Amino acid sequence: MAIPVTLSAAGKRVGHSPISDLMARALANPSLISLAAGFVDHGSLPVEATACVTSDMLSEPAEGRRALQYGTTRGDKSLRRQLLAFLEREDGLPRGQFDSLFDQMIVTTGSQQLLYLIAEALLDPGDIVLVESPTYFVFLGVLETFGARVIGIEIDEGGLRVDALEDTLRELDSRGELGRVKLIYTVSEHSNPTGLSLAADRRQKLVEVARAWSRSHQIFILEDAAYRGLTYEGTESPSVWSYDQAKDTVILARTFSKTFSPGLKCGFGLLPASLSETIHSLKGNHDFGSSHFTQQILGRVVSEGYYETQIERLRTIYSRKLKATLDALDEHLGKYGAEVRWTKPRGGLYVWLGLPAGIDTSRNGPFFAQCLEEGVLYVPGDYAYASEPGPVCRSDARLSFGVTGEDGIREGVRRLATALKTVSARSGLG
Repeated sequence: MAIPVTLSAAGKRVGHSPISDLMARALANPSLISLAAGFVDHGSLPVEATACVTSDMLSEPAEGRRALQYGTTRGDKSLRRQLLAFLEREDGLPRGQFDSLFDQMIVTTGSQQLLYLIAEALLDPGDIVLVESPTYFVFLGVLETFGARVIGIEIDEGGLRVDALEDTLRELDSRGELGRVKLIYTVSEHSNPTGLSLAADRRQKLVEVARAWSRSHQIFILEDAAYRGLTYEGTESPSVWSYDQAKDTVILARTFSKTFSPGLKCGFGLLPASLSETIHSLKGNHDFGSSHFTQQILGRVVSEGYYETQIERLRTIYSRKLKATLDALDEHLGKYGAEVRWTKPRGGLYVWLGLPAGIDTSRNGPFFAQCLEEGVLYVPGDYAYASEPGPVCRSDARLSFGVTGEDGIREGVRRLATALKTVSARSGLG
C-alpha cells in the first residue's frame, strides 16, 4: 500500500501544464502540423555566431576558466552594463543615463523565472492580479500556484483598455478590495496570445493609473516585453517602463529566448528599488545566479554585434511567416465574414483566431478533436482567460507561426478551415 504524500498548499494548487500536453502530441505525431507551440524558427537559430564567440572565449584559458566558474546572483557585471547601454540606445538616450539602475538589474533564467520571482515576492493567497483578457496562460499557472485571484481586463485592437482597468479598480475599491490588488500584468509588445501591442497613447496613462490607485500600498505594473524587437511593420513605441520616470512602479521583464536563442535560457529584469533586494534574495534561494557560462556567451554576442544582426534576420523570416498566416486565413476563412475574425499583428509570433460562439475550441471540444483528425494543432483559447469576471470564452484559438515553415502554415490553416466546415455542418451552423 502506497504511503500518502502530504503536499504543501502551493503544491496542491499547481495545475497540469496545458502546453506540456500539446507539445507531447506534436512530438508523438511528426505529421501533425503544429500551429500551437511558441517555438522559434529552427533554421534561424544562431549556430555560427554562438560557436564563434564560444570558441574565442574557450581559446583563452583565463577567460574560459572564468566563464566556467560560479557567477553572482544578480548576474555578470559586464553583461548588466551592456544591457543598460542597450536599453539606453533603444530609448535614444545618452550613454550613462541608466547607470544609477545598475543594482536594480537582475539576470534571470529566462524571463519566466522573473515572472515567478515577482509572484513569489508579492502575492499571498487571495491577493489580486489584473491581467489582459486574454493573457499569457503560463503566467496564469504561476498565479494559480500562489493562490492569487486573477481578474481579466478587456482588450481591443490597442491592447489593454486602460478605461476598463480603471473601472475594475473603482469597483474593487467600492467593495473594499483595493487593498488586495498587488499587480497589473501586461505583455506590451505583440502579446502572447493575441499578437496585439499596447497602444502608444495608453502607455503613459497606464503608469499614471497605477500610481493614482496606489493609495494604501504600491500597485506594480509588470511589463512582459518578451517580444520587443520583433516588429515587422512600423516602429516600436517606447516601453511602458520608459514612462515610469521615478522607476518605482514598473517592473520590466526581457528575454533573449525569442530574439536570440531559447536554448541559452537567459533573460533580465529591471526592478523598482523597493523590490530589488527581495528579488535578489529569492533568486539566491532558487539558484545562486543564472548560468555564468551562458552570460559570458551573451555578453560577447551583444558586444560583438551578433545580437542586432540576429534580430534583423528574424524580422525578415518572421515577417514572411506572418504574411503567410494572414494570407492563408483570408483565403480559407475569409468567406465566413464577421463570424470568423483574427488579429492582424505587426510583429511577434502569434495570431488570435475567433470562431462563431457555437464552435467549442476547448481541449475537450469537437473542434479540437476534428483538428487532430485533420492533422493540425492549435492552443485552445480558453487557457488564456482568467476565471473572473467570466464567463470564459470557449470559441477562440491561438495560432503560432514561429516554428512551422511557410508551406506548413498555409497547409495548417487549410486543415483548420476543413475542420471548421466539418464541425459547423455537424452542429447545424454551416
